[in-house]
Amino acid sequence: MITARHQHLQQLFFRWYFRRLFKRQFSHFEGVLAETDPQKSVCWISNHSSWWDGVWPLLLNEKHEKRPFYVLMLEKELKKRPFLRALGSFSIAPGERSMAETGQYLASLLRQPENLVLLYPQGQLESMAETDIRFAPGMLRYACRENEHIQWLMSAFLVDYGASPKPTVFHYHQLKCYAGEVDAAVIERDYQHFYNSARQNHIIMLHMQHNTKSKP
Repeated sequence: MITARHQHLQQLFFRWYFRRLFKRQFSHFEGVLAETDPQKSVCWISNHSSWWDGVWPLLLNEKHEKRPFYVLMLEKELKKRPFLRALGSFSIAPGERSMAETGQYLASLLRQPENLVLLYPQGQLESMAETDIRFAPGMLRYACRENEHIQWLMSAFLVDYGASPKPTVFHYHQLKCYAGEVDAAVIERDYQHFYNSARQNHIIMLHMQHNTKSKP
């Protein structure tokens, strides 16, 4: 298991690099990030559809939350890009004994109220057109054990071009806190409900924008 190792100078460089890369590839962000409670850590869960999924939350956190940022990624991918450790990446090797070590490390991060930890419970890349979100078993149960220490930030990132040559990154969020114990099945159910609502609201919003622009 590979742990994160934040390094200030590398963080400054790569955040600058990803901001520039974002401006080259996309028009802008559109959405409002939910305001979180500074007394609790954030377990941020989102859909997983592209390489950019780790970059968008990094940039939003830098602009709004400004919390210490961590993200779980596959160990084989982190070994290819070890510099990502400096940005808060730590690893999981599915099916390996080290998964328990990863889970304990995740739990330790979530016990620290200043931290933000990004997870992709789908466990693999899936098309943005996918509407049925299924969570892979694993790390989410370790996060659930720390429920009293955390708040759950559910997010959906959707990309649309509209009439622009560069796509816009739309982001939708819902902040949830659960009393008592919670299990992964409840989180999956609530995330699916949130994701369905976010997609519906996204379609309605795009129709409204189109109708407004098409009026003489």
